[in-house]
Order: sequence, then structure tokens, then C-alpha cells
Amino acid sequence: MFEIFYIMEPVMALREKSAWISFWTTLIVYGAYFAYVGQAAAAGRPVGFAGPLTTCIFVLVVLQVGLQIVMAALNREPRGPQDERERLIDLTASTHAFYVLQVAAMGAAVTVYFFDKTLMANAVILALAVSELARHGGVILGYRRAC
Repeated sequence: MFEIFYIMEPVMALREKSAWISFWTTLIVYGAYFAYVGQAAAAGRPVGFAGPLTTCIFVLVVLQVGLQIVMAALNREPRGPQDERERLIDLTASTHAFYVLQVAAMGAAVTVYFFDKTLMANAVILALAVSELARHGGVILGYRRAC
């Protein structure tokens, strides 16, 4: 009822806000991680895997959990179960992200012939990060297009 008076103001669903938070935190954190890995590989330095990746995942979890808690606290309406439209958006985005993951994983598998194991492992992590970005982007697009 409240939204009738503010019809020109865009109202964003809670799950769309969540997708935006996940998209941007994933892009920023993994972008910084792969910038570090790329610079180390280009300079010929040994690229560490466990330490930088653990830091990356820790920062990503802290950012996402913190921002999701803030978003939930600021939200006015309760989060209900997914309706049919939201399930369709989620399934479509997950399906497209799976295809992105398949192609990126094949690209990562090719690195075994040209690079060492650490860079191949980083290519697999890149494939996972790109597919997650595709999934969150697909959810955002689904809400924007009103699927």
C-alpha cells in the first residue's frame, strides 16, 4: 500500500539487493586477488596459492555477511519464501552460470599444458569466480527485466 504513493521511485526486492551485494563484493575481492596473481606471474615471482586465496575468501565472507546483515536490518518488509517468479529467475541464472562454468573450466584445463600447477589452480578459481558473477548478474538481470 505504501508503494502506491511512491510509484516513480524504484523499489528493489530483497533478493535483488542481496544479488547486488554478492556481485560487487565478488567482483572487487576476486578482482584484487587476480590482479595480485597476475602481477606476480608477469614479474616471474612464484605465485602463492593457499595464503592469498585464504585471505581472499576470508575477506569475501566477512564483507558479504556484514553487508547482508546491514541490508536485512535496514529492510522494512520481512523476507518470505520464494515465489514462482523468483524461483524461475534463480533457476535461469544458475543454468546460464553453469554453462559459463563449463566453458571456463575447459579453458582452465588447457592451462595444464602451458603453466605450472599453481597457475592452473588459479585458473580453476577464476572459472568459479566468473561463473558466480554470471549467476549473480543473471539474478539481477532477471529482476530488472521482470522475467
